[in-house]
Amino acid sequence: MALLLFAVVRHSLKNKVSEHWLNSFGSQTSAQFSSLTNHWKYYWKLDAINQELARENASLRASIRYSNAPHFSAMSSYDFIPARVVDYTFRKKNNYILINEGEKLGIKPGMGVISGKGWIGTIIETTPSYSYVLPFIHMKGDIGARINGKGLGQLSWLGKTGQAILKDIEREYQPVAGDSVYSFTRVEVAPPVLTGIVTSAVQSEEDLSWDAEVELISDFTSLNWIYVCRFKDENEVDSLRSIIE
Repeated sequence: MALLLFAVVRHSLKNKVSEHWLNSFGSQTSAQFSSLTNHWKYYWKLDAINQELARENASLRASIRYSNAPHFSAMSSYDFIPARVVDYTFRKKNNYILINEGEKLGIKPGMGVISGKGWIGTIIETTPSYSYVLPFIHMKGDIGARINGKGLGQLSWLGKTGQAILKDIEREYQPVAGDSVYSFTRVEVAPPVLTGIVTSAVQSEEDLSWDAEVELISDFTSLNWIYVCRFKDENEVDSLRSIIE
């Protein structure tokens, strides 16, 4: 309608100056309109773009043969299912995370959840389209963890944002500030991933074991996309365990 009105006015004016002004005005208006519509088209495409980027990141992660700890399990033994965080808390003692993918993509309880930076938590409940994640920042979110070359320990959240403690490290393996801490769960849960950095350590007077304070890598106050770890050889491992048991 606006373009039709513009054409009528332009035709009715024979004056060259007026015609030139109208042409300039029309070109400028058209350019501004195109810019505005393109901006909104791009805005509405952002969701699809983000989903595609998440899928590409998952593919890239799966193509990496090993994690940053070379002696740990191959990352290629897992599929990484991207999912968007739709709801979460981080200020409570027992926090939670809800994601927008579930049983339709093969997600089930017991699978590990990681971010682009490190460990997040474990799938606890699922529906066809959603899953509930028990995050590390939960009173029951403890996991096994280890410092490269320095043995295993129990990693627990301290109830404060970004802080954890790695307990019961054998006395011969003294942690030092700057040591990298990796998650260490059952192979079906997730590959070992960087979880935090040691900031300090103290030794127990009773058994001389070490407790190390750890600064977490993942930012639980700002969650968007995460990855659910699906172990490709779960059936083979289960069959061997059934023989052993």
